[in-house]
Amino acid sequence: MKYEFQIVTALENDKFIHHLENRLKWITQKDYVLYTDTRVSKENDTSIILLCLKGKHEDGVFRDEDIICVFKHQMSEVLAEHIVNNWEERLINRAIQRSCTIFSDEDRKIVYTKASEFLRKCHYNESINMLMNFGRKNRMAYKLLEYIDNNDRLVVEGFINFCLPDYLSEIKFAVELAVEELKNEKEYNEFVKLLRYFVDSQVPRVFEVNLRMDKDGVFYLWDGQGEKIEEKYIDYYLDDMLFNEVNLDDVLISILITIAPRRIVIHNFENIATSESVKMIKNVFQDKIVVCKGCERCWPYKESKLRQ
Repeated sequence: MKYEFQIVTALENDKFIHHLENRLKWITQKDYVLYTDTRVSKENDTSIILLCLKGKHEDGVFRDEDIICVFKHQMSEVLAEHIVNNWEERLINRAIQRSCTIFSDEDRKIVYTKASEFLRKCHYNESINMLMNFGRKNRMAYKLLEYIDNNDRLVVEGFINFCLPDYLSEIKFAVELAVEELKNEKEYNEFVKLLRYFVDSQVPRVFEVNLRMDKDGVFYLWDGQGEKIEEKYIDYYLDDMLFNEVNLDDVLISILITIAPRRIVIHNFENIATSESVKMIKNVFQDKIVVCKGCERCWPYKESKLRQ
């Protein structure tokens, strides 16, 4: 029995051959031998890999056809991993070149990093990530096997371009998401800079503001002398809250920017550290932020947390 198959790839192939040989160690136990011969084409800088499976072993269990079938299955799986592990970087960069023509090199690197993360970590749950990646490779391996069954030569780049439209669509979508996220981050940073400039140019109406916020977003403000101050400003935003669906986070940030304090003491910080409004306040006020390490206004919340 002799079975030959040729693979043409423009990328590193040593790992591919090593991986394939490891997968097929069991064949040597059946008196089959896998020969590999690699040539490099200088014209288009591609590697031409010839795989040749030889041998004959009849034990009443496996026929030559069975061995070839298993060989094709495992070759398709190794090729799918080769595409994901070795070609994905090139495919992402190609999609970026097409859709980010006016981007700087630095922004393209950021888009690449974000797109790669989207493809590899579509969910926060690591088990789901593994399942998603397995599913992607499995679908790819099925199409590869279908192609290998009907051909004796595979050009990897051509196969990707013409036989994996779903995979290319996933990469394009990941790049689009990365571009959108980068734009949003830039807009957010510009907005924060504008607020920071406004606060720094304002005369502070109150030197020190103390902030305590519950997990549900309800907040309390008082000055350095312990006098409540949110009631002086909340009425101004009341109509917007009732008719324009402005939330408490927006009202809180607007009040603090209007007051433009030189010092903000945040109480009960450990319970609200991940709040979007607190992140915004920290970005705008930066070194004006002080975290309370514990006072009479914090302890009721700490004690209730301990009781839970």
